[in-house]
Amino acid sequence: MTSSSDETVGSRIAAYRKLAGYTQREFADHAHLSLGAIRKVEQGERLPTYGFLNTAARTLSLTVEELTGQPYRGSERADARVHAPIAAIRGIARAYDLPPEWRPAPRPLETIARDVDQATVYRAAARYTALGELLPTLLEELTACVHQLDGKSKGHAARLLASCYYMAYTLASRLGYLDLASILEERLHWAASLAEDPLSIGLAQWTRANGFQIAKDYSTGIRLLEQSYGQLWESVGANPSTAAVTLLGSIRLRQVTQASRARDENATTYYLEEARRMAERVPNGVDHVHYHLTFGVVNTAVHDIAAQIELRHVDVAAARARALHLPASMPRTRRGHHLIDAARAFIAIDDRDAALLSLQQARAVAPQQTRYHPMAREAVRVLVGHHRRAGEEVRALSAWFGSDLTEK
Repeated sequence: MTSSSDETVGSRIAAYRKLAGYTQREFADHAHLSLGAIRKVEQGERLPTYGFLNTAARTLSLTVEELTGQPYRGSERADARVHAPIAAIRGIARAYDLPPEWRPAPRPLETIARDVDQATVYRAAARYTALGELLPTLLEELTACVHQLDGKSKGHAARLLASCYYMAYTLASRLGYLDLASILEERLHWAASLAEDPLSIGLAQWTRANGFQIAKDYSTGIRLLEQSYGQLWESVGANPSTAAVTLLGSIRLRQVTQASRARDENATTYYLEEARRMAERVPNGVDHVHYHLTFGVVNTAVHDIAAQIELRHVDVAAARARALHLPASMPRTRRGHHLIDAARAFIAIDDRDAALLSLQQARAVAPQQTRYHPMAREAVRVLVGHHRRAGEEVRALSAWFGSDLTEK
């Protein structure tokens, strides 16, 4: 089956379901999904939850990306630029262990480190094009460094390389290159092991758990995270630094995500409580960013809202989304992601004006993240279907995503 960017998630599910020989009722019985939910998602009247997508994909022997239509290549020059670095990143990841003499001489490590800092700024702002333009050179040079240097310099280079592999993983996964993301996850673990830094290893394990999340193997993902939490706690001691608290708290938040997608309310509540307790250790009650991860009271509240959506407590999620005001100090990538989740909650309670406003805000805060986010795109499609006469703002937002959906 070929995929068009103008197709909806629901139309793809319906097409693949029919190819597999299922009626809607048979599919509901086999996948243990609600028949009503299947009908509404296929008709474009309801946004699927992540749990729904994972279950549907697994039942149909597909990836979630095949159902969402990623990667979204688009037809504009800006779309081509954001996808352009993927081939180079793929080649560098493939050649990671080849002899150092096969590589060009890298710049001084302190010079490379400054560019890594700049890439970190781009990643936090979800500036995918700018990030992608830096990453291939950084990955190539830092790979050469870890092969050529020794001692503390090698450890420093390995920490920087682990950081860049994480940023490359983020770029690949956000753009929908799941196969490449899986490879980059392994390279991140390799670089982190060379760094001999428990926090880099914690980041690698936190990232690895996402693979189990994608596979809907939530129990294994949660167990891996629990093991990682224990190992990290043992490494950093009873009085962890703020950076260590950020990693430990982020592990708890990822457990919240996985437990909620498994629709395990007790586990979700437990990990939320654990995250809140860890957030009490964050200085001044202000969320901190370390090793690309954000943790504190506010990001814990953001994860709580997303979890309530997955647990189908959409009224609770919407009420908490209205009450939560994210500070400007929060990374744009976190603010944008939350605003997309808020739109999902508002659509679920049929407050389409609030959903539209949230999506418009997400576009303003993190335009590239919003443009390439499958839930944002699907949310606009749902809004288009309910604003056929008076939805000029919806139509404008739809056109911005790169496809004219107003006639669908």
